[in-house]
Amino acid sequence: MTGILKVDQWKDSGDNTLMTSDGAGVLTANAGITIPSGATITNNGTASGFGKIGQVVTSTLSSQVSLTISGATDIGLSASITPTSTSSKILILYKLNYSNASGDGFVGRLVRNSTNIFLGDSGTGQQGTLSFQTANMNNYWSLEAGGSFLDTPSTTSSTTYKFQAVPTAGTLTMYFNRTARGGSGDPLVPSSITLMEVLA
Repeated sequence: MTGILKVDQWKDSGDNTLMTSDGAGVLTANAGITIPSGATITNNGTASGFGKIGQVVTSTLSSQVSLTISGATDIGLSASITPTSTSSKILILYKLNYSNASGDGFVGRLVRNSTNIFLGDSGTGQQGTLSFQTANMNNYWSLEAGGSFLDTPSTTSSTTYKFQAVPTAGTLTMYFNRTARGGSGDPLVPSSITLMEVLA
């Protein structure tokens, strides 16, 4: 025997509306639906709403940073995010303010945990870099590098994105969020990194 239950509203024991129907087959959840960890959603029709931003994490470095570097060195700007799915992508937006007074300049690297990402190809006698590189500059300059990168970490574990500075040769003294000169009228500008989880 086949039974048919026709309803247009579901409520819980506290008389809270959980879901309603418009009478034409469209269901609306009153307060959203929580998918348990490890559950699988199968789409047999046309799904909408995916590809949206699931969460946003922002970190700002406003303190003045002075580093003398001879190799890859963390500059102190980082942020961590825990993706909700292994198919999620992470959109990284960044802004770095920097200065150096001597040396051959530096390249910036974006690092996921301990892995360099967003690197250019390496050629003979060259190294892969991030999207910017500096040369020797006057010590009253404060420059800015900004950009974005869409990463695929393929994990649901906490993931840290950070920036490193690497001298192009020898030892270099780098400054972030200030000029190398550090004059009383020189600008002090913060750096930031923002992580956005893009749902698959």
